[in-house]
Amino acid sequence: MFDTLADWLDEWQIVLDNGTVSAETTEVYVRGVTQFITWARDAQPHVTAPEHIDRRHIDLWLGHLTRQGRKEATRRVRLLAVRFWLDYLVDTHDCDLTVNPAARIPLPVPKDHPVPIIDDDSLAALLKATAGRDFFAIRDTAIIRLLLDTGVRRGEVVGIDVDDLDLRTQEVTVTGKGGKTRTLPIGGKTALALRKYLRVRATRPAATSKPLFLSYRASDTGTWRLTGGGVGEMIDRRCEAAGLGHVWPHQLRHTWAHDMLDNGASEGVVERLGGWTPGSKMVKRYGSSMADARARKASMEMARGDRV
Repeated sequence: MFDTLADWLDEWQIVLDNGTVSAETTEVYVRGVTQFITWARDAQPHVTAPEHIDRRHIDLWLGHLTRQGRKEATRRVRLLAVRFWLDYLVDTHDCDLTVNPAARIPLPVPKDHPVPIIDDDSLAALLKATAGRDFFAIRDTAIIRLLLDTGVRRGEVVGIDVDDLDLRTQEVTVTGKGGKTRTLPIGGKTALALRKYLRVRATRPAATSKPLFLSYRASDTGTWRLTGGGVGEMIDRRCEAAGLGHVWPHQLRHTWAHDMLDNGASEGVVERLGGWTPGSKMVKRYGSSMADARARKASMEMARGDRV
């Protein structure tokens, strides 16, 4: 018999893990529902079963997220996660929830907030914070350099297997959204960081396992693969040690896109390397906070008035 909201979340996660939803999407959904359950436990302790949840509780939780400074896009994803979870419970014959209380709540509309680009001094400080000879220092250096070099999503970086890495050609193959793979070049410093990581990885208990980046311990399902959430937590720890403000993994992707465009890469090249659908508007959004600076730089380089 199921006694808690967390029990029902565990069941839904099993369904997601065995369905068509990607591991990255599953992680996002589970994180969103977990946050709702944690909030309910503290703020609404009488809400202990799905049938206790009503729209007021979800509205209060969304207000809590707003006060935390969560942007519209984040609140939208969190609400969708809870909505899909409750949809599943309504359709489950042995759950007493009969109507989804989140079904009619309007989804927050994301605003176009330019994402700040991380400057070189901050990146150097972040890498300095990972300096060390222990396994996790070497692993974290390799992950951060790979994110900076390729702009991969954190779900893509944790999905890399050892066999996906070719240090001879300095290339790595990642699997993106929709199961599409792409092979990306990596620079010399990143290749060296990965080579050092592979050496210390060989000493770990899970050295023969498939995942490239290993976690501190095996999960409940027995895998040693680092999760996307683990990457985010790692970057938070390293930023705190470096004395930096909050930096999230996707900020590194925005920074990569800006650097590529700033150094002359076409939007088509950035689309292809970044795993975006050709013609999408995502490239224009990434690095948009520095678009004016790139335009001024291009104008100065052309400087038609200096040629006559």
